[in-house]
Amino acid sequence: MSKFFIALLTVFCLSAVAQKSTPPVKHNMTQKVLLEKMEKAVDPENLAKSWKTTIIKMQLAVPMQQLKMSVTAMYKFPDKSKAVAAMPGIPTVTQVFNGKQAWKETAGLGIQMKNGIQLAFAKFECKKSNPTLKQTEIYEKITLDPYLHKIGNFSCYKLICTLPAELKVAPNQLFVDNKEFLIRSSIENQLTDMGVVPVSLTVSDYKIIKGIKTPMLVNMNMMGIKMIGKLLSVKVNEKIADSEFELPKNK
Repeated sequence: MSKFFIALLTVFCLSAVAQKSTPPVKHNMTQKVLLEKMEKAVDPENLAKSWKTTIIKMQLAVPMQQLKMSVTAMYKFPDKSKAVAAMPGIPTVTQVFNGKQAWKETAGLGIQMKNGIQLAFAKFECKKSNPTLKQTEIYEKITLDPYLHKIGNFSCYKLICTLPAELKVAPNQLFVDNKEFLIRSSIENQLTDMGVVPVSLTVSDYKIIKGIKTPMLVNMNMMGIKMIGKLLSVKVNEKIADSEFELPKNK
């Protein structure tokens, strides 16, 4: 799965409701084989290692409230990220991590530096967005649940992924289908203004972008309100100046 897409979505999420599944059945898959199949499914030609930068554009919509947010994000791997979210009538929000510092800038309201657990989360989300990293390089520990779980139309393996201890949150859960070995759903714990909350995402419409299989749609249930993320474009290995990630000196 395109990790930068999911990481970006969760930056702007508030909360979500975890999916319910039917009673699971036992499987005989091993964790090592599953992780290898997942890597091969997403990056069959091992092209992710050539990705140095990405610039993506996407749209987040809340149909019930007729709201749409446009998001432009850039990543300079391994440790720089910047996302700008704009919505009519709402101040534009920019989130930046430059490898050492992290901050949120709200138009007209100034900059809020991220420290402590906020900085730790920014660092982790940037790491999670790096397509060159394996799941075992992102998480501290991964455990394969012994049962298959029904998620929508898919029978899925469940991976329980432990985040760095400094984040002090419960593990993430990834649901991987047993046919194509693609992530179909996840439950991820995110730090928000309301504290740490579980964010449930269901991804679909996979397409190949520069050799990497990427989900184009993400559906979320946000506090009972449906939210839809649509990936519009991805540019790979465009030149991005380090100045994009510098803390403004006049702020």
